[in-house]
Amino acid sequence: MLAFFLHDALWQFIPIAFVIGFYSIQRVYIWSSPLTIAVIPFIIGMVTDQTLADTVLRLISNYGVAFGLGYAFQLLVTNHKQGLIIRKQNSVLEQYVHQVEQLTLLEERNRLSRELHDTVGHTFTTMIMGMESIRSSLAEDKVGRKLNVLLNTARDGLKDMRKLVHQLDPSTMDLSLIQYVKQLVDKFMESTDISVKFRCFGDEYSLSKEVKLTIIRCIQEALTNAVRHGRASEIKVSLYFDSLELRLQVEDNGVLEREQKFELGFGLNAMKERLQALQGNLSIHTDSMEETVIICTIPRNSEDNTETIKVILVDDQPSILDGLKTTLESHSQLQIVGIAESGEDVIALCSQTQPDIVLMDVNMPNMSGIEAMEAIKEKNSMIKVVILSSFENVDQAVEALQKGANGYLLKSIQPKELIETLHFIHRGDTVIYHEIANQVFEDLRERNVSDEGHGKNDYGLTSREIEIIHYLAKGMRYKAIAARLFLSEGTVRNYASEMYAKLGVSNRDQAIEKCSAEGLI
Repeated sequence: MLAFFLHDALWQFIPIAFVIGFYSIQRVYIWSSPLTIAVIPFIIGMVTDQTLADTVLRLISNYGVAFGLGYAFQLLVTNHKQGLIIRKQNSVLEQYVHQVEQLTLLEERNRLSRELHDTVGHTFTTMIMGMESIRSSLAEDKVGRKLNVLLNTARDGLKDMRKLVHQLDPSTMDLSLIQYVKQLVDKFMESTDISVKFRCFGDEYSLSKEVKLTIIRCIQEALTNAVRHGRASEIKVSLYFDSLELRLQVEDNGVLEREQKFELGFGLNAMKERLQALQGNLSIHTDSMEETVIICTIPRNSEDNTETIKVILVDDQPSILDGLKTTLESHSQLQIVGIAESGEDVIALCSQTQPDIVLMDVNMPNMSGIEAMEAIKEKNSMIKVVILSSFENVDQAVEALQKGANGYLLKSIQPKELIETLHFIHRGDTVIYHEIANQVFEDLRERNVSDEGHGKNDYGLTSREIEIIHYLAKGMRYKAIAARLFLSEGTVRNYASEMYAKLGVSNRDQAIEKCSAEGLI
């Protein structure tokens, strides 16, 4: 219009062409470039009576150069912005890699210390126990002296291993979770210049190292995702110490692409797997395209929700007591409330501490473990007693069980199996070392075979045994019963064998038939 009234103003469109070229982002240039370079110059040439040659050589070429310069300048600005974003994300990635290295080192040290404790430590303890039991039967001859040298070497090795475990144990995890998160947030802000606000609600309670590491990993991943994918400038991190669960909430003002909004990437999947390993959960909320909220929940630690089992250890060998103490102390739900070296001492100790379980050696001077157990049960029948032996002795096991023992185990039992067994016994089960269980049950069957009394409890069946015979009568297999009762299949088989012995039968069909006839099921 301006060129129509003022023919000399036809060059005023050059800066406009430059601006159009500058704002022709993405695919806008497909229609803006023909319009600016060809259509508009041709119209201007017509209204100003320009020849076709002048229109092509002067207007179209000049407007085309202006549009091209504007578009090129836009590319330079875009590349500059992308360069800034890349440098910013590089700083985030560097900080992320540094934190990954630190946390991976902590996790690996924690794993190694635990594996050394459970494998090498137990091996040393088992060797010491075995050599102690052999030494008592040897005279002080050349062989006895060599055995003493081996014992001292094993004890020194156990001490060195414990020192190594203590050194490997990640001391950084001794910090509270709140302190560690503050350190992580401060380092993140220092490295990325992103504003992160950290808040905490409730009083922090005791957390395991696995829980701490999982929460820290989740925070790290959430912060990195917010900057890398959402390009957030403000992030809020909140920790809630509720009575039932630990909850982490990370909010950011970043904008996610639609495919990122509804799909979990590798990092978020890793977070989800870590949380699920602790019976936790991950949820992501993006109600609007301008805000993302990540919520991680972990049920409050089992040691806060489950009753602690109080245990007394009894053995006349200090090295064995030390090995048992080391094994059981590694489990948070087991509390060592006393240690005794004789039957007389444990009787007095039980009156003082009222333990749940007494783990006691069977062979001790003056008073045997079975004699001490009888005295303990006479004063408090609720205390459960587990007899420990160095050797397989069926007669001894039968005697212990008949006099009220809740379990009979060998000292060579694996640490995890021992801890699991103590939990079974605390719930009311009776556990016998599997290598001699069948012999024990056969002996009990022979002793009870003449007992043909009638009535619900004439056979001495426990409530657990009656429960199992009910399931057997329904046609369930041992494996299915074990899953239903949260027991191992071997434990269920032990119960069934003991039940058969009490009933004087040899298989499940006979047991079901007899229990049905007696009105037990």
